[in-house]
Amino acid sequence: MNYKKANRGYLYMILSTIVFVILLSLWMIRTGGQPSITVNNGLSELVMFLPPFAMVLYYGEKLSVIIPLRRVKLSSFFMTLLYSVCLFPIATLANAISMLFVDNTVVELSDQILSLPMWQMLISIGLIGPFMEEIVFRGIFLQSYQRTGRIIGSIILSSVLFGLMHMNFNQFAYGTVIGIMFALLVESTGSVLASFVAHAFFNSAEVITMYLSSDLLEEAEQYLPEMSELTQQLISIGIYFVLAVIAVAIGLCILYKISEIEGRKDFFINIPKSKKQGYKLITASLIIAVAIALAYMIGIEFLSSLV
Repeated sequence: MNYKKANRGYLYMILSTIVFVILLSLWMIRTGGQPSITVNNGLSELVMFLPPFAMVLYYGEKLSVIIPLRRVKLSSFFMTLLYSVCLFPIATLANAISMLFVDNTVVELSDQILSLPMWQMLISIGLIGPFMEEIVFRGIFLQSYQRTGRIIGSIILSSVLFGLMHMNFNQFAYGTVIGIMFALLVESTGSVLASFVAHAFFNSAEVITMYLSSDLLEEAEQYLPEMSELTQQLISIGIYFVLAVIAVAIGLCILYKISEIEGRKDFFINIPKSKKQGYKLITASLIIAVAIALAYMIGIEFLSSLV
C-alpha cells in the first residue's frame, strides 16, 4: 500500500478499537461480568489486526512484499536474542520516565495476570500479541511508509503509531522506544520474522519476570531505605539512563553485525542518507486517528484521577 492507504488503515484501526471498548463496556455493564485477560487481549489484538490486513487484501498487495518474512541465518537468530536483552534498559527507562506523570498500566493489571497460569500469559502476551503487532507495524505500516523513500521517517512514524495503539500514555512511552528498536532490527535483516523473535523474547521475559518476582519484590521493599516515591523514581531514572546508553550502543553494534551476516550492511549504514521522494507521510486521516487516540488517552487519565 502507499502511505495514504496505510494512514487510512490506521484510522480504521483506532475507530475499531474505540468501538470495541464501547461494546465491551456496555456488555460488562449489562451482564456484570468481565472477560478474562486472555480473552480481552485476544480480541484486542484481533481488532487491531483486521483493519490494516483487510486493506492489504482489498488492494491486492503481495503479502510477501508488504510483510517480509524471509528466513534469517542461525547466527543472526542468536544475535537477535542478544539484541533483545539490550532493549530492557531503554524500555525500563522510558517506563520510569512515564511513571512520573501516569501510572504503570501493566502493574495495574498484575493481579489479573498472576491469577492465571503462566503458560496462558506466555501464549497471549509472549506469542500472539507480538506476532500480530509485528505483522501490522513492522510489516504493513513500515513497509508502506518506506515506499516514499523516507526510511528514518518511516521508522519513527510506524513506531509512534505502535505506541499510540496501546491507548495509554505509559505503554505509549516505552512502546514507541522499543518500536524504533524493532524497526531497526527489520532494517538490518530485511525480515519481520527477526522483529517477531525479538518482540516475543522481550514480552515472554517480562511475563516470566512478573511471575517470579512478585513475592521477591514485596520482601525486598522491607530492606530498602525510607525515601519518597519521587526520589526513588529519580534514582531509578538515573541508573537506567546510564544502562540504556550502554545497552543501546551495544545493540547498534549487534545490528551492524547482523546486517553484515544478512548482506544488508550497505543499506543499513546508509539509512541516514536515504533519499526522500517529496512525500510528507502525514495525511488528514492520520491526523484524525492520532487526535482520536490522544483524546481517548487523555479521557482515560482524567477519569482515573476521579476514582
